[in-house]
This record gives sequence, C-alpha cells and structure tokens, in this order.
Amino acid sequence: MDKLRKLFKKNDTVEPADEPTISTIYSKKVQQSASKDEMWLTTNEASLMGAEEVMARLRVDCRSGLWWKEAELRRQLIGYNEFCVKEEDPVWQKYIEQFKNPLILLLLASALVSVFMKQFDDAISITVAITIVVTVAFVQEYRSEKSLEELTKLVPPTCHCLREAHVDTFLARNLVPGDIVYLNVGDRVPADIRLFEGIDLAIDESSFTGETEPASKVTSPMLKTNGHTSMRNIAFMGTLVRCGNGKGVVVNTGEKSEFGEVFKMMQAEEAPKTPLQKSMDILG
Repeated sequence: MDKLRKLFKKNDTVEPADEPTISTIYSKKVQQSASKDEMWLTTNEASLMGAEEVMARLRVDCRSGLWWKEAELRRQLIGYNEFCVKEEDPVWQKYIEQFKNPLILLLLASALVSVFMKQFDDAISITVAITIVVTVAFVQEYRSEKSLEELTKLVPPTCHCLREAHVDTFLARNLVPGDIVYLNVGDRVPADIRLFEGIDLAIDESSFTGETEPASKVTSPMLKTNGHTSMRNIAFMGTLVRCGNGKGVVVNTGEKSEFGEVFKMMQAEEAPKTPLQKSMDILG
C-alpha cells in the first residue's frame, strides 16, 4: 500500500510551467497587432484620411516611429520594399530561345528540305524571313526588359527614417508601412508616403504621372481623388523632391505601391507584334 501511495503521489505532481518572459509577451502582442488586416491601407484610402487617422490605423507615433522589433515583424508579413525581377539570361540564350516557336521550327525544316531538293532560292528566302522575325522579336523583348531595369533605378537605395526616436539612414528595401520618412531636396521617394508635414514641398512626378511641372504638396486630407495627380498629400515611390522638405508615414511599399502596380502591368504586358509576325501567325 505504501508503495502504491508513493506512486500515485508521484503521478499527481504537476511541474510548474515556464513563466513567459517580457520579450515573449511583447513579441506575441506585436505579432497579433501586425497581422490584423485592418491595419493596412491603400494609397488612395490614406489620401482621403487625416494624417493622425492614418498613423492611428498604422499604429505608429510620429515622434518616435516604429520599434525595430515591430518593423521586422511587419517586414516578415509584407516582404521587402523591392520588386521581383527575373534573373537575366545571357543575350545569346535569349536570342536562341526565339527559335523555340513551333512556326519558326517548321520554317527551318522547310528551309532544310529546300536545300536537300536543291531549291536554294527558296531556302535563302525562308532563312532571311526567319532571321528578320526572330531578330525583331528579340529586340522588342530586350527593350522591354531594359525599360523595367530603368524603372527599378528610380527607387533609391537608402532613405532617412525615424526608428525608436532616432533618425538614421538605412536601406530603403527595409521600409515597412508605418515608418516615418524624412524628405529633403534631391531625395528620391522610397515608398508611397502620406505626408503630415511639409515646407514648400514640391515633387517632380514626371516619371510617374507624365506631368512636367513639379507638384506642390499639402498635408490636409483630400475630399475626393481622381487619379494620381489629385492625391496632393501623397509622395509616390520613385518621384523626386525638387523643392522644400517634409515628413510622412509610409503607407505602401514594393509591389503594393502605386509605382509597383505600374511595374507589374509592364511586366505582364507583351510587346506588340509586327505585321510580319502577325502574317506568320495567320499562316501558322
């Protein structure tokens, strides 16, 4: 009996659970806070809201900025402030890939048959036609890729940002919604930013909207918006500060920004076919 009592007593013993540390509690709270969908805004929504309302929605204090741990959790949720660009293949490989078109392969076979049948005029004509079509397609694709490369160069590598009450210069790819960014003359805007402070701030948006004159910026909410030019309280990613200075809160980064939407459209857009290519498609 004594042995049984000891056995039951041993089994009834409950080991105390590990006490959660302060950092664990903070991490969980921040993760729950950052994972809520209602925190995120579109650039258009931010333009229609007051600056204080935007910062309350993004849960940031304009005097101290985000905590580094909070910023890192947000970055894990939405990714880096950059664009996904495919790795470039060698130029010769891109040219060779143009021959993978079934119609091109069929024409090559026809040219080969013409050679065997000693119909050299036909073989030369077919080969010249193939070379023209393939070269034109290659040039169009190459130019399209170069255009995308030029777009990515409009995004600055670094920016001035407020984190934990300290203004520092760090990589723009690490920006997240809620970051407080400082803008000065000559700066490229690193993300879509809802301005809450500005002194004679004018931004060159020609690379984005096509407007040649710098756009004067305000900090008050817009009553309504009708296109990008009407969002006068937003500094768009990739634009250039021409005059004055200002501060703002990041509302969208990377492919979620307005600039990112244009980038994705250009990636998805196919180069228009030449009349010769269209004729060959009809024949195929």
